[in-house]
Amino acid sequence: MTFRACVGTSRFESGVGGQIQTMTVTEQKFEIKPAALFAILVDPTTYPKWLVGTKKIREVSPDWPAVDSWFKHAVGVGPIAIPDRTSVRAVEAPIMLELFVRARPAIEAVVRFDIIPNGGGCLLRMTETPAGLHKLISPVLQPIIRARNERSLQRLREQADQLSRTATPTPLL
Repeated sequence: MTFRACVGTSRFESGVGGQIQTMTVTEQKFEIKPAALFAILVDPTTYPKWLVGTKKIREVSPDWPAVDSWFKHAVGVGPIAIPDRTSVRAVEAPIMLELFVRARPAIEAVVRFDIIPNGGGCLLRMTETPAGLHKLISPVLQPIIRARNERSLQRLREQADQLSRTATPTPLL
């Protein structure tokens, strides 16, 4: 199995006074329908399986994935675990999910997942835009953010492939 991820970092001027803001855009092709991929993205219990750094999902609001709904999580590396929460900023099933993610005190970002139909499958574009204090340190962390997002989408593809294999009935001979 090969993984093809296109990863790039863009800088653009925005905000008051033409402030420079950095965002990371990562893309991954999937061989499943957009609705099937969207179903994985809106299931927070799958995040520890594919999203690098997610240790566990602690609680999910009953109205998930409605706008302003949330899930509580623990993120970290090794023995370090930071509890916080992620909330939905926008959703358009089955093509877009936008989240406000937090792992405070340092990390806050808007992460947008766009699912684009592509032949019999789809392309997932993940755009991460730092917010709050994270804007200040994000330029230095770009190589780490880029590598994390690329690996996360590779793991998501593995998860999607595994789910599609178990959902496909085995033909009887």
